[in-house]
Amino acid sequence: MNKNTKTLPRLDLAPKLNRPLSLWNPLDYLRLLYWVFYFPQALRWYVDTFGGGYIPEEEMNVRKGLQILRENAIQRQLLLQGIILTLTVPTSFCWVLEQFGFVIDWAGVAIGVAVGLAVGVVYGVAVGVAFGVAIGVAVGFAIGVAIGVAVGAVYGVAVGFAFGLAVGLVGVVVYGLVEGMMLGVVGGLAGGVMGGLAGVVAFGVALGVAILRPDDWLLRTPVNAFKVQNGSWLFPRITTLPVPTLKKRLKQSLSSNWEEGVHNVNELLGYSYQSRIVLKAVNEVLAETDSETVIWKLSRLATNPFDWRLFDCLSSPVANSFSALHRQKPDDAMGGFEKVRHILYGEEMYILALTLDLCTQATDFNQIHSLTLPPCPEPNPEKRLRQTSWQAIEAFKRVTEDAQLIHRSTDKATRAQALARSQEELKKVLENADRLPQAEGGLIIDIATTWLDALLKIAS
Repeated sequence: MNKNTKTLPRLDLAPKLNRPLSLWNPLDYLRLLYWVFYFPQALRWYVDTFGGGYIPEEEMNVRKGLQILRENAIQRQLLLQGIILTLTVPTSFCWVLEQFGFVIDWAGVAIGVAVGLAVGVVYGVAVGVAFGVAIGVAVGFAIGVAIGVAVGAVYGVAVGFAFGLAVGLVGVVVYGLVEGMMLGVVGGLAGGVMGGLAGVVAFGVALGVAILRPDDWLLRTPVNAFKVQNGSWLFPRITTLPVPTLKKRLKQSLSSNWEEGVHNVNELLGYSYQSRIVLKAVNEVLAETDSETVIWKLSRLATNPFDWRLFDCLSSPVANSFSALHRQKPDDAMGGFEKVRHILYGEEMYILALTLDLCTQATDFNQIHSLTLPPCPEPNPEKRLRQTSWQAIEAFKRVTEDAQLIHRSTDKATRAQALARSQEELKKVLENADRLPQAEGGLIIDIATTWLDALLKIAS
């Protein structure tokens, strides 16, 4: 086999759109409909690119949602476009079926549309517009069509199918496989209660189709069987069925150029549901990695990962230490890195975790000026693994020195100058927050914010 077929190109799986969607362009509604059912990750990308920045669902609330809709015209328009799709797609689809002789229960269609609208608007405000559009259109279509065409059929089968399709579509479109299966338990119980055994069977069939999305796999897998296509319309986005040879080629990509492979890992996690393939490939490559490079590789992987849940599933114990830093548990990270102090970069990461743990415990001025921080074990900055993090820690050291000067000096001018210097150091750390690695970046920002507040209190 040719070498080019064994590895992956540098993946670019993001949507190819250089303008916001138009409220008056019919083709943009088709694009949005395609995104909902075949490329839901594009909704997150769209809000992040054109809508002022995507906010994760767990960080959203009603107050933020209402504020975004008031202030952001792009997100307000996207929600309106989702409402239009929820109204028109189920009704148009059922009208076409009626022309082919199907008996349509339009009251059932109306119920599905109403549920989709209510769910879409509520979740659009409370959880985010991208979430609301995806869930609203999916629910409206699934329930509206399934119940609308159920005239003359067994009620339990119709209800079970409606629940299965709606739950499966929403679970996969919005969350992915694991959360979709969790939602499926609730939907299955509801379908069983309403329709008995036949409803449960219909629910299971619909749920299986909605979760696995064999249509997406059949449409796009053939063109990616031997060479992955980067085109937005060509790569499978929503199927959880594995793309053939993808794991083998991703392993080759990681083995030949780790940083290029990490880029591809993040692309696949961000714009496909091939997470199981990605996890297996990364784990297998790490298992074959010699101990002298494993920390370096995990450090690069932890610089800006798309999904930190990947680290919770990696078999390397060092991965748990990076994950602990991200969870802002420096003491747990210190315990993990202590076991690997003897290998390359192990001592540096141990001292980094120890330093962050000491800084986190200092929350007021008295604790800050009493703090003594250990030096970085690597004196040459160019050879440090986490250079930007150490720059922030060196700023913290200068702050502790100025705090000691403030504490012991009796000269007002000297104390004022030291206070101004230390405040400026912390402000610089916060201004450069986007340069910090994600693993320890949150900890460093929290420390700088806490210390700045402590200095402001003594300044007053």
